Amino acid sequence: MTDKDQRNVESALHHLDVLKSYLERGSMDDPVLFDAVCLRLGASIEVAAKLSEEARGRAFGTAWKAIWSTRNRIAHAYEYIDPQLIRSTVENDLVAYEGALRGLLRTGPDS
Repeated sequence: MTDKDQRNVESALHHLDVLKSYLERGSMDDPVLFDAVCLRLGASIEVAAKLSEEARGRAFGTAWKAIWSTRNRIAHAYEYIDPQLIRSTVENDLVAYEGALRGLLRTGPDS
């Protein structure tokens, strides 16, 4: 993994840390909190898209297409986002997404 990849992973993880801090403040039924979660989730995925193809493939494999699709829904079709989709993503997929990013950090900058 390159130094640039490492910086991008750290940035993507920072967005997730902020997202999780928002979730500690209340329910995603709160429209402001929902917006904040969507913003940080989309930002994290946007930064992950800047990873080299090799690093992104190693981290996410074939799941990347679905991850990027989630980002596109947030960025381009915001008024049509299904809140249940975001809630399900946060509850069911965030741990694996974060784990994949952290896995890249464990391999180190020269991997």
